[in-house]
Amino acid sequence: MTANLGERTVLVQMPESLMNALLQARASLSAAHVHILRAGSASAADAPGQGPKAPPQPSAKYAGEFLRVSFEAQTLPDVFAQVVNMTAAAAPEALDQLAGMGTPRRRFIARTRDAVHPARPDLDARSTASGWWINANISQKDLTRALRALCDAAGLSFGTDVKFMRQRGGH
Repeated sequence: MTANLGERTVLVQMPESLMNALLQARASLSAAHVHILRAGSASAADAPGQGPKAPPQPSAKYAGEFLRVSFEAQTLPDVFAQVVNMTAAAAPEALDQLAGMGTPRRRFIARTRDAVHPARPDLDARSTASGWWINANISQKDLTRALRALCDAAGLSFGTDVKFMRQRGGH
């Protein structure tokens, strides 16, 4: 990395663990992009004169951003699961705090399936890749409320550090 001395510099205080997690997340994203590009190049080399043929992907219904990392998702639970997983990598202690938030009837996240809806264990919940459980039928209003609570727990700013929006072309 090189620094342009003419650029504005911003100094930000943050826990070393958060900085390390952000750097690890960035490195893994970079490695994943390299792998995808190499796989695409290999497919193109197998069929001279033709580019790689990827199956058509449905346009994502939702989009978001977590600490300047953009993502897309088809469902509201997918949006929340992605943010929970990224938070688990960047600031897992914030998820422990978020797990204590919610109402007596519903938690934003929980360590066990039944703890998501303590008053209604019959309601559906789903597991995230990071091992947390979330509401499988979250509404847009509840998702926004959960993302705001997550920002409070992590010391982030909703709308700046964590963004969520419905795609225009999503169905």
